[in-house]
Amino acid sequence: MSTFLAMQDASILEEPAHYFPFANRQYSTAPGLHKLSTDFGNGLADNRIFQLDDQWQTYRNNKETCRKENLEKYYCRQHERIESRSRVCQFMISQLLHNYPSLFSLEQDGKAHEFRNRLLEETIRFDQAGNLLAPDQYADLLDALAFQIQEDFAIWQKKGDKDWMSTIHLSAPNHWAPSEKIGSPFSSVHQPVADMERMRQRYQPMLKSLMKGGSFVRFAWGLSTDTRLNHHPVPPQGIDPNAWEGRSFDPDHPILFVRTERQTLTGFPEVEAVLFTIRTYFENVNALNATQKFQLRQALKSMSQDTLEYKGLSRDYVKLLSYLS
Repeated sequence: MSTFLAMQDASILEEPAHYFPFANRQYSTAPGLHKLSTDFGNGLADNRIFQLDDQWQTYRNNKETCRKENLEKYYCRQHERIESRSRVCQFMISQLLHNYPSLFSLEQDGKAHEFRNRLLEETIRFDQAGNLLAPDQYADLLDALAFQIQEDFAIWQKKGDKDWMSTIHLSAPNHWAPSEKIGSPFSSVHQPVADMERMRQRYQPMLKSLMKGGSFVRFAWGLSTDTRLNHHPVPPQGIDPNAWEGRSFDPDHPILFVRTERQTLTGFPEVEAVLFTIRTYFENVNALNATQKFQLRQALKSMSQDTLEYKGLSRDYVKLLSYLS
């Protein structure tokens, strides 16, 4: 395929969706699950698990950078179930084929399947059992599919009363490391999150509800002083940790963004698993209107001291409130 044709395919992609979870002027750690069909003002994008937009190259480049640094730092697996991985792979492919038929196609060549991405001019080949045949730069089929989308994702596994995070593919971590979460139950994974005590103790009904099937969406947000996707707590070798952190607000040179995560949860009751996706968006605070800045200020004021500490905002809290006033 020519580069020109790939550029034509890319031209059908629209600008990123916009989400303002602070609009209710309250910060909350409650699940806040909405049906995937909920309208947030972004048209068809709101109904999609995987949102491809005209910024796809930025997300792809970030994933490639993480791979070159150390894939095992961003892609972790523990106590995986083959049937769950297979089901998730099938789901990812089916979603991309359904939502972007001009960009993706799936064909069979003998005993091999060929999943084609016209944006990347790339064909992923795998056998009937889901074993990756080509290209060989990927660790496996799930890894290959992770590089076709802008989202990161994790797989929650359940068996009886036990649950654990069996897979994490995370190239845009927001100050947490996949290696610290893999293999742990919901309660342990969210142990550091401030003001989440009740949810950590009573999450089982939510998991059971998700196991009935269907897809849901929720949002998490905070403030950042850069738009770098990768904020792994351990910076790459040779990079100053303070510069890497992205949480130092200077009112004399105000650069501030709302970093929002759109998180979706899709249950697969037949394999007792939940696919959890994370997509990061940035909204420049300078581009917000007066009402939105007021809403953001009020939401910031609603945060507890523990939450401010957890999100790295306590140090600049007064300066941030002043800037938003």
